[in-house]
Amino acid sequence: MSSRIVLNTWSGSDQDLAAEKMARVFRMTEARSAAIIQQLLGGRNWEFEHKVSDPQARTAAAYLKRMGFQVDIRSGNGAGTETAEAPPTREPEESGPRFSLGFNGRGGELFSIQILNMIKTVFTLGIYKFWAKTRVRQYLWSNTSFAGDRFAYHGTGMELFRGFVKFSSLLIVLVGSMAVLQLYGGPAGKTAADVIVLLLVFLGFPALMVGAWRYRLTRTSWRGIRFSFRGTRKQAVLLYLKGIFFMGLTLGLYWPFFKMEWEQFWRENSWFGDRKLEFTGTGKDLFGRYVLALLLTPLTLGLYWFWFKASLQRYLWSHTRFVGGRFRFTATGGQVLALNFVNLLILIVTLGLGLAWVIVRNQQFLADHLFLQGDVRLNQVVQEMRESGALGEEALDAMDVPLEIGI
Repeated sequence: MSSRIVLNTWSGSDQDLAAEKMARVFRMTEARSAAIIQQLLGGRNWEFEHKVSDPQARTAAAYLKRMGFQVDIRSGNGAGTETAEAPPTREPEESGPRFSLGFNGRGGELFSIQILNMIKTVFTLGIYKFWAKTRVRQYLWSNTSFAGDRFAYHGTGMELFRGFVKFSSLLIVLVGSMAVLQLYGGPAGKTAADVIVLLLVFLGFPALMVGAWRYRLTRTSWRGIRFSFRGTRKQAVLLYLKGIFFMGLTLGLYWPFFKMEWEQFWRENSWFGDRKLEFTGTGKDLFGRYVLALLLTPLTLGLYWFWFKASLQRYLWSHTRFVGGRFRFTATGGQVLALNFVNLLILIVTLGLGLAWVIVRNQQFLADHLFLQGDVRLNQVVQEMRESGALGEEALDAMDVPLEIGI
């Protein structure tokens, strides 16, 4: 019997190597195989035009799976379909309509906002920075759309200011207490103070991240429906401590498993109305890529890390579902490298004044490469608002810790 080979997706780490090997399998030019991989990354499958024997199809499928392709073996007469076991790094392709992000912001517009913010911040001795941050977010959110409708940001500068005051008060009390303990507690008191500070740093960081992400989501809406975050600080702290412990025990090799558990916590506790995200990624899928990145990144003077980063994001988003659809992220390592390289040039040439254009470029890049596809039932999502304070958000800013979850 004869079969047809269909490639649905590709999620490997080295696109050039995959194109080279694919060209050998199908006896085509590398340029054509590279174009086919780009087609797969764009969400469209590809079918080999010739029928092959069943043993040849199974052998080719096994080989292609090792390169990161998801392969279907279809009967040559069209009477049925035998699906080859999908590679562990990718889930089946979604069918149905595609819902894309959009971004309409302009670097010049954002630059004007930042200049005005800077002037007001200087004349108010720094106090206006909370309102400045809110103004920038309002601009970015209002120029970002999904399925044709724009997001809205509802946070206020006063909320961030109150969060800063609360955090500063707690920090003053903590520093004062540690100073008293060190001055009057002797050597034992100094040791105790150092241990307490260390514990608070480890326990406080994930707890503050929860507060920050919860605040940011509850102040974001789309079509009048608010987002929310329902994870707890206790869950984040326990997960964080577990990851730190096992990464130390395994000299960092536990990182892929910690990364997947960490992503699952943030994504599955993020809700839109009364519907949440679903995440199915596993550490074992990522382990091989991570080890390869550890080996190749030093040998390529750090360049390979951009390919690993792009591969990681494609994996994370392809394993994230929402109301019947699956997210897809299509950027390649070369595109990520080009984005970061040009951004760096802009910042260097403009002595940092081009930050507005860098932010806009990053937002546009995300909008160009991220979409949701499938039988998405957005009309079934109902409003379910969750309120949150701003303490966690401003605490992170005060500690100068970036909040990066997901992309």
